[in-house]
Amino acid sequence: MTEHVSSRAMRFALTKFRPPAPPATLVSRSGLHDRLAAGAGQRLTVVVGSAGAGKSVLLADWAAARPPGVTSWLSCDKADADPFRFWAGFVEAPRVIEPGFGADAAELLTMDPTMSADVAASVANDAAKLPAGSAVIVDDFHFAAGAVAPDMTSLVEHWPAETVQLVLAGRYDPPLRQHRLRMSGQLHEIRDRDLYFSLTEAHDLLANFGVHISDADLALLHQRSEGWPAVLQMAALSLRGTTDPARLARVLEVGGHAVADYFVSEVLEQQPPELAQFMLDTSILGGVLTADACAAVTGRQDAAALLHAIDAAHLFLVALDDDRTSFRYHRLVRGVLRAELRARDRAGEQVLQLRAAEWFEAAGDARRAAHHYLAAQQADRALALIQDRVVPDFLHVPTMPEPLVLNAADPSILAETPERLLGLAIHLLLSGDMARGGEYLDLLEHAGRIPPGSGLAARVAVFQSFRYAVAGQLETAVQQAVAARASPDRTHLAGQWNAAISLILVRVYTCLGDFPAADREAAAALAAPDVAESVRFVMVPGARALALFEAGRLAGAADTARAADADAQRLGFGQHFLAVDHLRALSGLALERRDLDAAEHLTERVLSITEQRRPLFEFLALLDRAQIWAARGQVRDALATVGAARQILSSAASPALLARADEQEALLRLALGDTRSPAELGSNLPAARRGLLLARVALAAGDDDGVQQHLRALGDLTPRQVLVRQVLLAAAAIERGDPAAAGLLGSALHTARGQGFLNTVVTTAPQVASYVVEHAAHLRPDPFIDALVAAALEVRAAQPGSAASSRMLAEPLTVAENRVLELLPTSTYLQIAETLYISRNTVKTHLRSIYQKLGVASRSEALERAVDLRLL
Repeated sequence: MTEHVSSRAMRFALTKFRPPAPPATLVSRSGLHDRLAAGAGQRLTVVVGSAGAGKSVLLADWAAARPPGVTSWLSCDKADADPFRFWAGFVEAPRVIEPGFGADAAELLTMDPTMSADVAASVANDAAKLPAGSAVIVDDFHFAAGAVAPDMTSLVEHWPAETVQLVLAGRYDPPLRQHRLRMSGQLHEIRDRDLYFSLTEAHDLLANFGVHISDADLALLHQRSEGWPAVLQMAALSLRGTTDPARLARVLEVGGHAVADYFVSEVLEQQPPELAQFMLDTSILGGVLTADACAAVTGRQDAAALLHAIDAAHLFLVALDDDRTSFRYHRLVRGVLRAELRARDRAGEQVLQLRAAEWFEAAGDARRAAHHYLAAQQADRALALIQDRVVPDFLHVPTMPEPLVLNAADPSILAETPERLLGLAIHLLLSGDMARGGEYLDLLEHAGRIPPGSGLAARVAVFQSFRYAVAGQLETAVQQAVAARASPDRTHLAGQWNAAISLILVRVYTCLGDFPAADREAAAALAAPDVAESVRFVMVPGARALALFEAGRLAGAADTARAADADAQRLGFGQHFLAVDHLRALSGLALERRDLDAAEHLTERVLSITEQRRPLFEFLALLDRAQIWAARGQVRDALATVGAARQILSSAASPALLARADEQEALLRLALGDTRSPAELGSNLPAARRGLLLARVALAAGDDDGVQQHLRALGDLTPRQVLVRQVLLAAAAIERGDPAAAGLLGSALHTARGQGFLNTVVTTAPQVASYVVEHAAHLRPDPFIDALVAAALEVRAAQPGSAASSRMLAEPLTVAENRVLELLPTSTYLQIAETLYISRNTVKTHLRSIYQKLGVASRSEALERAVDLRLL
């Protein structure tokens, strides 16, 4: 291997100073390139992410896309834990930009192998002489951070940020007084959440491997992998060259040997032994890790410090609160840890389970205790605990345990003790195991041990209602709830049991759009004696907030949802199933004011609570996500998400729910210029919603008479629907050039202003968004109008039918760009460069220009757009 000397007796391989070659399947991430470039002018840019998050690939791609001669690279390894070696390499790296860089610093290091103040000053002075816009990238800095942190801190304080960008990348935060840099605005950060792939990027990665799966399967793979690039690449490798459905099904579980082997070798075995063992031992805990629970299970008094170390090292630990006192492992990682623990020490795992069970029982958490007793093969102790406490615990204990593992409990034997079997069924339903919970309820009814009209029969009916509600069979849920209320013996439905019927129905009626009935049930729940605080302050207000929001009473929804959220945080129920409604309301309100990042964050919180466990609420949250993505202009991603939502519910789901998906798909397809299928999808909608949808279709088709016809005789409308009707009337007037358009739009804006509607106004009809932009100068300026104009500008730029994506390009492609575009469907960037005898950087430059002219953000969108324009 070619080597050279950077200082006395110090030799480096040339590859240490070269970025890794990008893979042929590279997904170039222009948005992250822009984020990296935005760090110029700040003293330090850090890229921190877990193993397999794609840090090195991103930085190498960014380096390749930068102008030649202004980027240096240093790859760290274990040997760089020697400070002398690290600093010798650090001084050597920028010589690719300036050959004489660091000569004085290197000489000082040979005389005294410490990073003295003189060496730091010399390096900083030489950095200031580099060409403006230079960058020094240090990859895998975590290998050296512990040894060189004090000296690097000093260097950063003197770094000439106005000339050179310093980028440090690693698996955990470097200990460089980042809080001070952050406070002074001198720190630029890219983290795990930024590095994980979006749905579109996941699609592009699979396509680059030659893998094509359905939109619904892609959405499921993305959801289960949580966008972890390493897992997505393993899935792509596994699927390449096959169409075998069985292989696809296995890959969609994304928990196979490849993931396990990667994590164990690249993550677990790289940790100090005590930290690795702590991770293995604590993997038995369910969804929440706290210092106290970890200490009880492991017997370690330093559990809090170890948890903090795992968090700081970005070892796939997800914080569940703002104070970072409770966590969960990445779902895939927890599964790998548990399997590894069992393989290494099965008897030890049983001891850990028993410790956890006894600790949770002493803490009064019967549900978690039962979970661990069962895992410890002590079924009797588990079932005795949950029999009478499952409902009270659900309403009083903020944490959500995993469904019980029932290998040691025979349901057919439990049928002899119906109260115990009911407790088990209820636990399973409340913890999200809808299939087994429903199976045990049916077993209980068929065993013939429930006296008709008894309190036991009433309780069974209550949870049959809950079961059908969560499955999306809303009408059946109402029937079961009515049957429970009609029971002759309701003595066992006192207190929280009685309130349970109303708590089920308030959500069911909201989904059915019967807001008066939902309000009556909310009042009935609050009137029940001894109602839990979580019900009084979180669930009922959340349900009311959601009903107000869906009706279009935004001001009331905002006040109620914010109060519910504050109380949820106060009571510790922020990540509980009871918090779903107010989180969805807050997400919808954020979307309405066009705060799309906040809306998406809130929806992701809902999905983290509901996914794979509560079909109704996961279905609704996925539809919420689709709306947000549509608002961003990601219409095809939104369509894929609607498809994924449909797969959540069975064919027996309520028509009212399926109609929600139909309506959303219709609007998305209409945004893509399809006027045929939206009319078909709208055929099953309730009259008012069908009329409003068909009016939109008519408007898109230029059928003014059809718009007027569909907007007549819509019947009773909610406030939101009243506004949509006004906006459509204004849009039709704008389309036909009617002088009355200004007055009609003014009336709509008056209605919108009263409740704070923005998104509804600018997304209902493209004519209105364009009109607002074009007539902004004539609108009376105030905060609402300013926000409306900004929203209209956003929407018009993102609309598939906008100027950026019309049938004519605003600026034609050059001859060179057309050549690149022609090769894009079948070639990687490297292959395009080789075919056209141009550099890879030139290919990227042409692609950036092509994307801009086509009005797209990714390879797949560019290909779709080019086909639409008949450029391909």
